[in-house]
Amino acid sequence: MVDQEVWIASKNPMTEDIKQEQKEFLKEQLWSSTIGAATSRAGNIYKVGTTGEDKKSFKKALHEFVTEMIQNHYEATTLDEPTHLKNIKELKEYTTRFGFVNFRFGHAQKVLNLYLKYLWCLGLVQEPPHFPVDRLIQQKMKIKNPTNWTKNMEEDDYIKVIEEARILATRENFKSIAALELSFYNNL
Repeated sequence: MVDQEVWIASKNPMTEDIKQEQKEFLKEQLWSSTIGAATSRAGNIYKVGTTGEDKKSFKKALHEFVTEMIQNHYEATTLDEPTHLKNIKELKEYTTRFGFVNFRFGHAQKVLNLYLKYLWCLGLVQEPPHFPVDRLIQQKMKIKNPTNWTKNMEEDDYIKVIEEARILATRENFKSIAALELSFYNNL
């Protein structure tokens, strides 16, 4: 009788709806965590006088933009580095449409890379080409004079960290820099 119940549940369209709802719930929670991590230590990314409604509208639009970018570029394959860097720059550029936001390269890389990391850990996207670069991971990698990612990280600074990570991943026998960062982060 139990086998029949399992079979019926597996054929029930409601079961698939629930699984999709569970995925969407997790994605929303991870997005919220991503935005918090990318902006909480950044000081105020909003100009004085920005309303709560404007902030909410910005976060919603940013989520839609990043979600579309991930669907188009990251779900089916691990993206090449030049395209990934282009996507980070496009994300930063997109935020300039919102005149009340001061979103730097460091914020853009953190948003895209952290959200990709979360989705990768859940098996919803392929392994990302990079990882979220912040002070903690730079310190764990023993980078001298880590760049303050919230204030003055530009593309050149970011690439230097990625290059250091490649050297370290090879030396430590990690298959990728994303795997290296995940291991380092889990052992902070």
